[in-house]
Amino acid sequence: MNTNERISLDDGYNENSPCFADFYQLFYRIVFSGGEHAPRTIMVTSAMEGEGKSTLASYVSYTAALSTENFHLLIDGDLRRPSIHKIFGAERNGGLSDALMSDKAVLGIIKKTINKNLHILTAGKHVPHPLQLLSLDKTRQIFKQLESYYRMIIIDGPPIIPVGDTLRLAQLVDGVILVVRTGKTPRTVVKRAIDMLKSSNCKLLGVALNDLSSVLPYYYQKKYYRYQYKARPEHSKSPK
Repeated sequence: MNTNERISLDDGYNENSPCFADFYQLFYRIVFSGGEHAPRTIMVTSAMEGEGKSTLASYVSYTAALSTENFHLLIDGDLRRPSIHKIFGAERNGGLSDALMSDKAVLGIIKKTINKNLHILTAGKHVPHPLQLLSLDKTRQIFKQLESYYRMIIIDGPPIIPVGDTLRLAQLVDGVILVVRTGKTPRTVVKRAIDMLKSSNCKLLGVALNDLSSVLPYYYQKKYYRYQYKARPEHSKSPK
């Protein structure tokens, strides 16, 4: 699939839109990946930044809402560089971090979208130590509570290699989808990400190849392993 194509939820994304068939196929592969026990909570991540994970998570979630009569939830689990609130034109604050740091009922801060079957839980306000926050038992409790209300929960997680947040979240979900931008991410980096998931006993449901139209030879540079994944000012528009 190619998430570089200019498709927009605001433009009336539907079954006739570009790439709908790709997202529809991916959604149903996820649904049937567990046989009789379909996964309820899925995390979408990537090895590094800029591979299209947030876009893919958003459109798979929206496609699920278009394709079924069930309610689905998209959670922004990237507390360092969140983007789900930007994609859906919502407020960042009043989200996951707020629920974890207070006694606020998580159902009371979930936001609606233009599709009645899809709700979102934004990242919430900036926190200095996301890993410590996500390591709380309360994170698991919140996810379990939300499973009672939503048919499927998709979490947009941070990239795997730069930070430890992702592996913590991966241990709380039923499965992980790894997004790889073809022609950009070196094979060695992808392999390292997969090895990290496996060593943490996380279930990898599959790999989604993105941007197939611009495939280039793989290459390796040590700079990928020195990448610093830190919070970016809200006005920045770098790709996810």
